[in-house]
Formats: sequence, C-alpha cells, structure tokens
Amino acid sequence: MRRLFIQFYLLLMTCFLVAVVLVGAVYKQAVDDVGERYLSDLLRTTLSLIEADLRGVPEDRWSETLANSDHGFTFRVKVEKMSSYLLDDESKQALDRGEIVMLEDKYVFLQKLEDSNYLLVAGPLRYLFFLHQLKWFDYALLGFIGLSLAIPVFLWMRPHWRDLVALEQTAGKLASGNLSARVDLPPRSGVSQLGVAFNHMADNIAALINSKKTLTNAVAHELRTPLARLRYRMALLEGDESSPERQAIERDLSAIDKLVEELLLHARLDRPEAPLKLSSFDAIPWAKDRIAGQAALTQDIQWLEPAGASLAITADEHLLTRVLDNFLSNARRHANRLVQTSIIVEQRHCIIMVDDDGPGIPEQDRSRVFDAFVRLDESRGRKTGGHGLGLAIVAGIARAHRGEVKVESSPLGGARFLFRWPI
Repeated sequence: MRRLFIQFYLLLMTCFLVAVVLVGAVYKQAVDDVGERYLSDLLRTTLSLIEADLRGVPEDRWSETLANSDHGFTFRVKVEKMSSYLLDDESKQALDRGEIVMLEDKYVFLQKLEDSNYLLVAGPLRYLFFLHQLKWFDYALLGFIGLSLAIPVFLWMRPHWRDLVALEQTAGKLASGNLSARVDLPPRSGVSQLGVAFNHMADNIAALINSKKTLTNAVAHELRTPLARLRYRMALLEGDESSPERQAIERDLSAIDKLVEELLLHARLDRPEAPLKLSSFDAIPWAKDRIAGQAALTQDIQWLEPAGASLAITADEHLLTRVLDNFLSNARRHANRLVQTSIIVEQRHCIIMVDDDGPGIPEQDRSRVFDAFVRLDESRGRKTGGHGLGLAIVAGIARAHRGEVKVESSPLGGARFLFRWPI
C-alpha cells in the first residue's frame, strides 16, 4: 500500500510541476519581454542624460562631475575603464553599437561613452537583486506546495489504504486455507463494493470446496459397503479359490478398495486443517528402505541411493513415505535404466529429488500432472497402473507441510520430481 501512495503522489506532483512550468514559462516570457523593454528604455534615457552632462568635460573630471550631479537616482552611477570588466566578444560588440549590457552576476548595467574607452556603470540595482531572490523564493514555494500536497493525498488515501490492507489480509487468510475468512468494510468505504464481491467470491469458493469434499467422502464411504458385501459373497461361493476367475475378481476388488482409500486420503489432505504428525527421523536409511522395496519389483534398473550416512529431517513420516513411494514408482515405470534419489538440506529447506532417464514430461504439461485424475497421453497411461490420484495426493501433502512440489527436466535426460518443505 505504501507503494500505491508513493506512485499516486509522484503522479500528482509530476502533473502539478508540468502545469506550473508551462504557466510559468508563458508568464515569464511575457513579463520578461515587457520588463526588459521598459527597463532598457528607462536606463537608456537615464544614461543618455548623464552622457550629455559629461559631454565637453575632460575625462579626468568625469568622476567629479558625476559626484556633484544630483539626479535623485536610487542607484549609483560611476565611470570606469572598459578594461576593468572581463567581457565576452558579444558584449563588447553590443557596447560598440551603443547598446546597454547587463551583468547579471554583479546586478549592474553598462553603456560605453562615445569615442572613449570608458563605461558608464549603473548599479548595483536592487531590482535585479530582488528578482534573483524572488527566483529562489519561487523554488522554495514550489517545494513547499509540493510537500503540502502529500497531506491531502494521505488523508484521502488513508481510508482506502486501510480497507485495501484489510482485503489483502483476508485474501491471505483465504489463500492459506481459512475458508471462513471474510472482509468487513464500512458501508461508506470507497471499496465497499469490492469487499462485497470478495465475500461473495469467498462464499462460492467455500461452497464449491465443501461440495467437493462432501461428494468425495460420500462416494468413498458408500463404495465400502458394496465392496464388503462382494467380498463376503465371494467367500460364500463354492469352487476353487485359486481359479483364475476368482483371482481376477479379487484383483478388481482390491483395485476398487485402493481407489477408495486414495479418495479418502485425497479428501483429508484437501482440507485446510489437514493434521500432521511431525517427527524427526533419519532420512538416509528410510530412503534406502523405500528404494529397496521398489528395486525388488524390477531387475533392469540401476538405483542410485542418496549420499551420506545420516540426515535428520522433520516431517510427517507416514505422508512423506507416500511422497517418496509415488516418486519412485513413477520413475520405475518410466525409466530406461537409471533412477537417482537425492535428499538435501538447503537454505532451511529439506528437498527430496527423484530423477530418471525416461522420456520425461513436456514442459506445457508439467503443471497438470498434479491435478486429480489427470493422465498424460505419452508419459502416463492406464497400462502403467494407478488411478490418477498419486501426484494430486503428493501436492496435498506438500500444502500440508507448507512446501511445494514440482517437476523439472532431469540431468539424466528424463523427469525430476522435487518435493521441498521448510525446516
């Protein structure tokens, strides 16, 4: 919000200064033209009278004559040699033409006496000094006006600032999983309609999420009852229990049962208040044990274990086991010959990485693999098994740990799945 105030104030100041400069330039041009013309005419007349008084007087008596003259000037007039002043060529040429030259730094006017190397010097003039002082006064006044504009801008923006901060804080609560968070703005607020629209959006989001959870829980629980009945009736059927037909039915029932468990876990992790059972454990032997379980399922892949003898990490071990098992299972199904697992601690974050040398995942599809029931055409298919919930559950575990999960290109040539969470 501070940035918004500064941007608005700078915009206002820029517009104000541009307007002042434009008006001041027009006004200065008009006043300077008139003022210089009148001042030049007045000085030319005055200096012409003094020059007439000095005509016929010897040069060595010019200063005495001027001192005895009583013209009632408010400024001093004297005669000095032209060599007493450092003048540029343009000023010298103007003096030779009989024009009056102004020295702004000394606040004096010069006019050359005819047929001589002497100058009539008028000044210093208080008027020029006043103009010089007035210029700096103008700058100070502009600066004061510019600073004073900050007060009404702040007073006007302060209630909007307060309400926008309230909106930002409420949005943060909503994003962190507090679906009951709502913003309460006064009716006279300038952003009250925005607050109403925000609350309406939050209500819709909460309703959609609750509806999704209710549906998932209902479907998962309702499926358990017919599954239990089918298993009971299978047990009552007569016949060979090792027959291919009965074994196929058992596999199908087990697959449905596993899907139900996946749905329940996904629904539980999708809640903002998903409970965690945090504990500290040694990640290296834990990871090696999980890798050994996957290695037993295939003999064609080389498994590179994480480096080091021990590494203490803190997390929900049960859920983290689900993450690593999912990463290893995906790598096993899609790797050609090599899978590498790494566990590191970096910048107060724990990181688990699993790389494979398989076909990888196209960059445009990497964000979709963590959505529920998503299967990619090439890198994921039904022939590889799974229900499309594994990576969605991993994403839920990452949210519960306030971490992140993503997929990248692997140095091995395939995909790298990365799970990161704060210590």
